[in-house]
Amino acid sequence: LLAFLALTLASVAFMLVPAPETSTELAVTDFVHFESGHVRPAVLTPDGQRLLVVNTSDNRLSVFDLTSAAPTRIAEIPVGLEPISVACLDDHTAWVVNHLSDDVSVVDLDAPNVRATLWVGDEPGEVVFAGTPTRAYASVSQEDVVKVYDPASLGAPVATVPIDGRLPRALARNADGSSVYVAVLTAGNRTSVVPF
Repeated sequence: LLAFLALTLASVAFMLVPAPETSTELAVTDFVHFESGHVRPAVLTPDGQRLLVVNTSDNRLSVFDLTSAAPTRIAEIPVGLEPISVACLDDHTAWVVNHLSDDVSVVDLDAPNVRATLWVGDEPGEVVFAGTPTRAYASVSQEDVVKVYDPASLGAPVATVPIDGRLPRALARNADGSSVYVAVLTAGNRTSVVPF
């Protein structure tokens, strides 16, 4: 019995001794990004002189000058969390949709800085400008609505349009700005998304 106890104690003691440290290199062949998906990540200003691009992983809007032979980055403007879309109100003002921080950054491209932040709701997707007078239409995916803002006042929405479907995201307008179209992930219109 004593021999059995001694052997058991020796086995337990052996299991408690830490293993020698070894280093192993992990082969990393791919990097997975966890940023929100883009809707409209790049746009030209109406005059065609600047290119605006969202930098989702760094929470910035990159501004490039296109007036010389090659594009030149002229500004990096901090915006909200995970910008996924950008739209130009005019040559001097851009609206950046921030998916994670649930807001829109109104950017003065000449300053360059954010001059206002509008909280629009849970997971906005995109902004388009349409109508007379001009209004900003922002899709809000988790609320299944499009909220309408007056760019001149930057206050509360002037209207909220319910969308008959789940997760409205991308927006488009017709050529004369009299209609706004909404792309919906789960539209209930007998279409399917088939993964590859």
